[in-house]
Amino acid sequence: MTLKKLFKFRIVFVVLIFASISAVQFFAETVDYETFFVWLVSEFPERQISLIIDFFWVYYSLTIGFTLMRKWYHERKSRNLVYIKATMPRADSKADEEKRTHKDFKEVIEVMSQFYRSMYEISDLNWWHSVISKIWDHNEISCELVMINRQLQFYIVCDEYYQSIVEKQLTALYSAVEVETSRKDYQFKSKGYYMNGYNMFTEKEDYYPLKMFKEMEEDPLNDITNVFSKLEPDETAAIQIVINPIGDEWRQEAERIASLLFKEKKVDTFPKFLDIPILGMLFRFIGALFTGSTDMLKSGDSKESGGIVRMLAAKEDAIKRMGLKSGQEPFMVNIRVMVCAKTAKRVESLLNDILISFTVFRDTYSNWFDYSRIFPIDAINGWLMYHGFKRRLGQVYFGKASVLVPDELSTLYHMPDSKYNRSSTIQWLKYKKLQPPKDLPTEGILLGYNTYRGISTPVYISQYDRSRHMYVLGKSGSGKSVLLSYMARQDAKNGTGFGIIDPHGDLIEDALRYIPKERARDVIVFNPSDTERPMGLNILEATTSEQKDRAALDAMQIFIKMFGNEIFGPRIQHYFRNACLTLMDDEEDGATILDIPRMFIDEAFQKYKVSKCRNTVVRQFWEGEIANTGDREKQEMIPYFTSKFGPFISNTTIRNIIGQPKSAFDVRESMDEGKIMLINLSKGLIGDTNAELLGLILVNKVSMAAMSRADIPEEERVPFFLYVDEFQNFATDAFGDILSEARKYKLALVMAHQYIAQLNQGKAGGGETKLKEAIFGNVGTMITFKMGAEDAEYFEKEYAPVLSNQDILSIANYKAYLKLSIGNAPSRPFSMGTIWDQTGSNQKVANILKEYSRTRYGRKLEFVNQEIEARLGIVE
Repeated sequence: MTLKKLFKFRIVFVVLIFASISAVQFFAETVDYETFFVWLVSEFPERQISLIIDFFWVYYSLTIGFTLMRKWYHERKSRNLVYIKATMPRADSKADEEKRTHKDFKEVIEVMSQFYRSMYEISDLNWWHSVISKIWDHNEISCELVMINRQLQFYIVCDEYYQSIVEKQLTALYSAVEVETSRKDYQFKSKGYYMNGYNMFTEKEDYYPLKMFKEMEEDPLNDITNVFSKLEPDETAAIQIVINPIGDEWRQEAERIASLLFKEKKVDTFPKFLDIPILGMLFRFIGALFTGSTDMLKSGDSKESGGIVRMLAAKEDAIKRMGLKSGQEPFMVNIRVMVCAKTAKRVESLLNDILISFTVFRDTYSNWFDYSRIFPIDAINGWLMYHGFKRRLGQVYFGKASVLVPDELSTLYHMPDSKYNRSSTIQWLKYKKLQPPKDLPTEGILLGYNTYRGISTPVYISQYDRSRHMYVLGKSGSGKSVLLSYMARQDAKNGTGFGIIDPHGDLIEDALRYIPKERARDVIVFNPSDTERPMGLNILEATTSEQKDRAALDAMQIFIKMFGNEIFGPRIQHYFRNACLTLMDDEEDGATILDIPRMFIDEAFQKYKVSKCRNTVVRQFWEGEIANTGDREKQEMIPYFTSKFGPFISNTTIRNIIGQPKSAFDVRESMDEGKIMLINLSKGLIGDTNAELLGLILVNKVSMAAMSRADIPEEERVPFFLYVDEFQNFATDAFGDILSEARKYKLALVMAHQYIAQLNQGKAGGGETKLKEAIFGNVGTMITFKMGAEDAEYFEKEYAPVLSNQDILSIANYKAYLKLSIGNAPSRPFSMGTIWDQTGSNQKVANILKEYSRTRYGRKLEFVNQEIEARLGIVE
């Protein structure tokens, strides 16, 4: 109700009060009481009967009219309903079991009783709301069990005015509950399907209680879920419980009747529909005249004492429970059972099964449920039932209502618990949703959204915290690439420099579709499978002695990573390192990995290169150690050494890339100028070994370029972000250096892979253990998607005490848990959903960018072949 309408309503209300007072004053001042009394008693009894009939007509006409007005108001307010879906997590892990404070299912259900007690107060939120509640009687809240697609869902439907109250009470009592709020109703009815339903009500007087959970041996929800489990995927069923708090008069009456029954006194049976104010005593007197009984003359609340007599124990217990019921908050309750299925026979069968399940609430000495229809014809009855069901109408609609109290309501409807409710039909929370930190950044790169208790919060990471690196773990298809792609897309839009190393190619293709046209000149697409215009990539490019030492060491680490320490042992490493340093001293011709074996098999080439070498220690290696090596040892060692290069020399694709002395692009320059390097190392196109080699070379070149930034002030270093998917394939000691040192050089990593054990699958001895320590010791932000049991066990310690092993394992695809770096400090773990958004995708631009890049950075195949054949000594 708007403020304007509320103001108008108050004016009308005040005017009616003043008009009534004025009418009473006018009557008192103008009427002659003696004449009025003579008129009243004359023509006995015709005039008196006529007056009574007139009073009846006016009273019930007003009652019916007011009821119709209430029904109209309820129908109108049904447009403002909100649908609150409450979903509980599976709390069945060992850690969850240790946290339990409930002894049995009764204590679990008792929590819901507290919820209903708090809902009793909604009619008295403020004085004006209390007045409106008394007039329109519109305080309904509907608790619903709904079976859709073989999933039992729990809804609470209420007016938008009560939404925040319901949500706060629910989340306060069930801390782990996930609340989803919608203004749109769930889809219950299917076109072309049959639908029918019944009203459920208590058979005996409302003062008699139903069998409640405290007297049960098992959770009654199991009986209902067992029936619902019989539904087919295209069938729907629902139990709707519309509650409306009523006044304390009922409690007083219930206490009176319980007291009379306990003393075995007769309960007043005077019809309530005749108990009209003032005239009630007259009707009791007339009734006594006709029946000859004086019982009707007795006021039900007589103070006459009576001794307490003995009765059957079961009956005595039922009356005691009636007294307990009268001590709780009463609600007027309308219960509807609805079913929708393909055939009318199937609908009837399912309805009967549900009705039978309600016998679990039957207490022979107390009360039980019965059912009724609105109309005898199924089609009409189904339509009328669905009308009330859809609009959540209470006692203003057809159907008998019952008075129930919190303990009875919680027995009928309560949140499930995985320990006591094992039915596979219950829809559990797929993963535990955690509250975001209060100090989340409000700007930066958007990672996703945290949805917690119906509130969606954007999750940003600041530019500063990105420099602490990011580690992403998750199974294939769990959402890692979606996250990386969306981050890279924002970097491209913001003009930030970044690179992607992708061993599959899909991430590169996706990133290309979202690069703005204005950044076309910044794009470098390195695609080794493009054999027509191969791009050079040479790790042995260096100018200073420090750079040469670093390049030789990095190149050696690459081969150790690929072949392992046992195969690429210390002696071979010694040969390899000296050959690299010798070749790099010839700055005129340059050096490539393909030149290394030639240093040992082509004596003339060796002498020429050694003559160019300025490093005396390296020269001593050739002139002393190699010159004095026996022929037998050379025959054993050199073929073994050179065989490690055979796969790359004989493979045309890889040879045309690593055989070029000058790289197609300068990595340091690309980083300093904020360019976009997209490295497509699709294993399906170039093979695993080739992809691994090129990836290792690129990672090391990036690392070298970052370290070389020491020659410029820190404030002049442009931030550069390197995304590496399946990074374990390219992880050497260079990764450890980047994690521990490169932050100061404005190079930040975003590393992604599938499981931790991949870090231990290398061939480099203990290097992977050091890498693992470097990752978890230096990474600022950790994001984990769906993972295996071993990894979940590890991250349980990282996320303790918030998440258990089971929580981490059960997370849905494209959802993640993360510890976000905020102000250089890790946050508490919280949940996040990734963003799938294809807005702005342009495949035409992607194709243009690829063609532009290959034309600008690639070389014609014939020129490359001639150059490499000359270096290998195949042609003069």
